[in-house]
Amino acid sequence: MNNIKITTLAIITFSLTACTKDFDELNTSPILVTEELIQPSMLFTAAQKSSIFSTYENSTFKEYSNYYSNEASGAIFQNRDWSTPFSNFQGTLINTSEVVRLTANRSDSINENAMARIWKVWLFHQMTDAYGDLPYSEALKSVDEAINQPTYDTQKDIYMDLLNELKEAVASLSDNAGLASFGDADLLYAGDVASWIRFGNSLRLRLALRVRYADADLARQHITDLAGKPMIESNDQNAKLATIDGPDSDNRNPLYNDFVNSNGYPVYIGFTVTQELQKRDDPRLTIYATPSVAPGPGYRGRPMTLSGVEKVPYGIDSVAYMQLSFQQAVQTIIVMNAAEVYFLRAEAALAGLSTEDANEMYVNGIKASFEQYSVPGPDQTTYLAGTFGNVNSGTEEEKLENIIVQKYLAMFNQGAEAWAEYRRTGYPTIWTGSDMGSTNGRIPRRATYPASEYSLNSQNLDAAIGRLEGGDNMTSSIWWDAKPGLPLLHPRQGMFPPEIY
Repeated sequence: MNNIKITTLAIITFSLTACTKDFDELNTSPILVTEELIQPSMLFTAAQKSSIFSTYENSTFKEYSNYYSNEASGAIFQNRDWSTPFSNFQGTLINTSEVVRLTANRSDSINENAMARIWKVWLFHQMTDAYGDLPYSEALKSVDEAINQPTYDTQKDIYMDLLNELKEAVASLSDNAGLASFGDADLLYAGDVASWIRFGNSLRLRLALRVRYADADLARQHITDLAGKPMIESNDQNAKLATIDGPDSDNRNPLYNDFVNSNGYPVYIGFTVTQELQKRDDPRLTIYATPSVAPGPGYRGRPMTLSGVEKVPYGIDSVAYMQLSFQQAVQTIIVMNAAEVYFLRAEAALAGLSTEDANEMYVNGIKASFEQYSVPGPDQTTYLAGTFGNVNSGTEEEKLENIIVQKYLAMFNQGAEAWAEYRRTGYPTIWTGSDMGSTNGRIPRRATYPASEYSLNSQNLDAAIGRLEGGDNMTSSIWWDAKPGLPLLHPRQGMFPPEIY
């Protein structure tokens, strides 16, 4: 042996997806190459592409947020081996961590290192939001330092580190033109430092509010520190990725591939989406949805977990479909948009965590979403002059509901994020049918740990499960899921049909 340091490489091409499915494999890979052969930019491209595409697929988490409803999904509240929903994140975490290591001690790679650290946070917060406690401090190490049975860090400790990572990574970004850049290998911002600063700060605001009900002081600390710092404020600053049409189907919009593979079978839009849009007389209704084929139902979306006779009124011709514009081969997939950031700022102001004006931020969020979807100016003016065009009246909880529902609508198709916000705040209220599954009809609060962990890392897993009130179940709340009184029931929960607007 020539004493060449060996490092891990999980993905090396633009089109490959993640190769690991279990938590223990966060530390290992069957493919080993020398450090000299690895191009951090190639790893970074692969990690971004794989993870961003996966967020746009019609996943179970997108069903939990009721952005869409699939009659072929079966009992979506039934427990199962949850090894697959975020297996791609585990694979891309290996690659992203490798980029962090490869760039850590290179004086010209300061920006590349910071961007990889920010992306690692984006990946990991979605993992912990799904499961709760996870291997973190002892995971994702180099081959020389790998721990086969890593301990599970508490979600609180994970979040504290993620927030600090964002703060430190953004602070290290430099506009020095002499530093190395990912350039076009960075699919989000082509290596633009100012854009990554905005994204990193915006992501920190998201995470700070995520912990608001579990640790108000931690939330306040980071929100206060973010005051006046640049964030995503216009749609040209959105974190996004445009898919590519061509011979490689892996680079096309995942929803387009589904549409083609199903011979054009329609995607039912969720009842919650159409209900909230209709309630507000929202001009985005015709942008998000296509009315039913049969006359009468119009823009009625399909509820989740229908059972038996409940399915009858919601057949293929009797519900609204997702607009085909979301299923084209070339589609812009949103990672984080200006509208979300404004609604985060509105909530922070409403909660007294910032000195900004909650209504101003709320209005800016609506405007940003309307502009993203090219809603005509007169329609914007009419909407903003109506009941839901401001949050100047009502109780604090009613104002919060309007803020979160508007964010839900503005983040359309970001299923994992909408599911997390539903669990955190209780909004929007979602009607569920009588297919009870393993949760007695409740929308799950988390995914259960993969079955492989019970045999491969049982001692550490048992410690994590012992910290979960209710054990390793879909109804157990993770650390940040701490708001009293949840879940909030839909006004017509237990009644059928659910339509009230």
